[in-house]
Amino acid sequence: MDTREVARELGVRYVLEGSVRKAAERIRIAAALNDAGTGNRIWAERYEFALTDMFSVQDEMVQRVVGAIEPQLLRSEARLAMGKRGGDLSNWDLVRQGTHCFHKVTRELHLRARELFRQAAAREPEHPDAHIWLARVSAGIVAYGWSSDPQADLREGVAAAFEAIRRDEQSPYSYYALAITSVYAGESTQAIRAAQRALALNPSFALGYLVLGLSHLFAGEPRAAIQPLEHGLTLNAHDPQNFVWYNMLAFARYFAGEPAKALEAAQRALDIRQGWRPALQLIACCNMVLGDADRAAQAIQHAKRMPPPTDLLLEPLMRDTRLWKEGIEAQLRQLGG
Repeated sequence: MDTREVARELGVRYVLEGSVRKAAERIRIAAALNDAGTGNRIWAERYEFALTDMFSVQDEMVQRVVGAIEPQLLRSEARLAMGKRGGDLSNWDLVRQGTHCFHKVTRELHLRARELFRQAAAREPEHPDAHIWLARVSAGIVAYGWSSDPQADLREGVAAAFEAIRRDEQSPYSYYALAITSVYAGESTQAIRAAQRALALNPSFALGYLVLGLSHLFAGEPRAAIQPLEHGLTLNAHDPQNFVWYNMLAFARYFAGEPAKALEAAQRALDIRQGWRPALQLIACCNMVLGDADRAAQAIQHAKRMPPPTDLLLEPLMRDTRLWKEGIEAQLRQLGG
């Protein structure tokens, strides 16, 4: 049956379809998310599992697909909202236009997103979405070094996150918003608890795993950070901001005494954002620890040719943990980077 016909019968905009193939003791599952209105494919992925316990395969498949398609749906809705202009904008349209700007990851568009979220929150304060996104963009503006007053922006972000929780205690996004703002406000314990609550509400929530790993890393607990960061990246493999999460995973592995795995993760970050100086510096440190002085020197020279980062993504790690001073800072001094 045609996808659009199925959607019309069900009264839905999006349709998830898939297929299953079995070979020996393995199973391959293909899944695709389609916009029924346009016929466009929004997302597609293939998964392979060992065919041991079918129930565990089903559980893993559900978690992976739900975790993967949720961010894609949010971005699709944001693009639709960008097509609207003028005086007919609803609160929903304002939030979705704001999310579209947010995902572009530039100073101008993050600031524009904040204004849209502020408008939406003022127009309909009882709805949690605008508060959630206001908290998220506040953390982003600070983390990327685009804030003229980080303390004020973080206060606004934390307050927005608590307001989102007050409006909807069952939304994992509300707790994610509190976790990510708390990380940059230096409240790692609060961040860890908020991330854990988000995952209790939705065990397929990729951002919940990522922020839990980030919170553990910035609390000086690198080994506890590795598994949630790895799992979050598995669930949310195509996020344009994954260069940040891969670099955080690289730091967690480096500080946990796994330099070869750290090097692999840092390279993944560099594949997404070419020439990103923090990833190059970490690649240099990993190679140094692994005994490859030539590659370490090449990476540090490459890093020196890149503009110094203006972001504050690593600032809580540099500020609050001894891991940085005993590990990365000492290695960079030795490398002259």
